[in-house]
Amino acid sequence: MSTSKAIFETLAEAIRGYGVEVRLKDMDIEKPGEFDGLSITINPKHDVESATYYLAHSFGSIFQWSTRHEYAGRVFSEIRDARKERSKDPGRFEQALGQYRQFEETSSDHAVWMLGRIGHAESIEPYTVFFRADLEAMTQFHKTGKEPPWPEFFAEWRRKVAAGEVRVEPFHAKPVDPFQPVKIAPQEVLQEQD
Repeated sequence: MSTSKAIFETLAEAIRGYGVEVRLKDMDIEKPGEFDGLSITINPKHDVESATYYLAHSFGSIFQWSTRHEYAGRVFSEIRDARKERSKDPGRFEQALGQYRQFEETSSDHAVWMLGRIGHAESIEPYTVFFRADLEAMTQFHKTGKEPPWPEFFAEWRRKVAAGEVRVEPFHAKPVDPFQPVKIAPQEVLQEQD
């Protein structure tokens, strides 16, 4: 088993230990995964490194949905509603976007803690580069209504990071205490390919 595959399997087992099922299922290539609070489904068409990062991030999101359900629901309904009314109330949109970004960053804070907990701290830096890029792509989606094509966007992001044009802020590990997973409406993980 490759190191990346071993990390994925170790992470999946740790997540199952919290009562969240982890599954693999072939889906459209633009859908790396989905989760519903009780389970995370990962699309094996994506490389195992990306799949591992989506699994970790989805788990961080589930922890927030399960422990701060009303808050999480407000964040996502507000970004949806504020985006529709953006031209009428740009201040509301910017505030909603900030709350959305904070939610996603906190999901990554939990994800990097989990990667360290399972003994794979070496994955935290590449996870961080990946999910800082993902957050910027999703911010662009919320601002423009169109997510940039991920392969090109991520390649350019990595180039800028390597050239020192982009400084990647670290996430700050936040522990995931034992919790009761809560069923939520299915959340799709999307990644524009073209």
